[in-house]
Amino acid sequence: MEPMRLEFPIGWSMGSVNAYLFSRPEVVLVDAGVKTEECWDMLVDGLAAHGVAVTDISRVVITHPHVDHFGLAGRIAAESDATVWICDLGAPWLTDMDRMWAERMTYYRRDFLPPLGLPPETNEMILWGMQGLAAHADPVPVERVVTFRPDGVLRLGGAAWQVIHTPGHASTQTVFYQPETRQLLSADMLLAVTPAPVIDHPSPGEKRAPSLPLFLRSLDALEELDIDRVYPGHGRPFGDHRAVIARQRERIAGRKAQCLDLIRGGQATIPELLESMYAHQPPEGRVAGLWMLIGYLDLLLDESAIIEVTIDNVNHYQPA
Repeated sequence: MEPMRLEFPIGWSMGSVNAYLFSRPEVVLVDAGVKTEECWDMLVDGLAAHGVAVTDISRVVITHPHVDHFGLAGRIAAESDATVWICDLGAPWLTDMDRMWAERMTYYRRDFLPPLGLPPETNEMILWGMQGLAAHADPVPVERVVTFRPDGVLRLGGAAWQVIHTPGHASTQTVFYQPETRQLLSADMLLAVTPAPVIDHPSPGEKRAPSLPLFLRSLDALEELDIDRVYPGHGRPFGDHRAVIARQRERIAGRKAQCLDLIRGGQATIPELLESMYAHQPPEGRVAGLWMLIGYLDLLLDESAIIEVTIDNVNHYQPA
């Protein structure tokens, strides 16, 4: 059966977020929007349009633990008998949300932001934005959470969907592929526009994973699949996924080359590069631009095209 798209407003740069409904043989909701009353009302109305109610939901399946995708999962669990399913990699964000946000805030404040050399007010804006995000989801009781493996299989709409771990936009993100019908629930891995590779905090004692190189490797995995229809986390469903992937690769390659040219021209720090590449963006867009810029630098470092040196506790970049 074809997943039914429910679209919810989120008020951020993406405008809206999708959830997908399977009404048979059991009611399953894939992703759960953001925690707002407007989103809840639209969920209730969207379900009713397909003849079901929140109390009918058997399972909520979360693609990745960003608040616009799991924000209402806790409330759904509270108002129904639904269990909430998520890849074991991302489960702590549902069951131990306060600790996970505290760890991320500490990592950003202590380790990640200082070497970037951004103005203090920019750092505070980023941290303030993260605190705001934390308020847009409720935790899910641990006894209501069911985990699955990043290479497992889920039953949705009476069919077996392959779970595929696709780090990049989020380190714990999974997408779901149905080979017989050639359908892909792509979450935020494959969108009509390139999703920002959000910086996740690493586990204690580990280094930060380079998000954009991981994203490109995940694109490689999706490109190999035989897909007829993509159901993304934002925007309308689409076909011809390889054309979308090609456009994203072309865009990334072009911006990476621009970044390298700027470094060769003497722009050595992230504030300088950010100003040159994203001066036209409003503050929210600049934060997404920061994630992309760090991704381009990660790619250039991975390719040994540049080197990173620390001067006065701030990262500087030079041609290799």
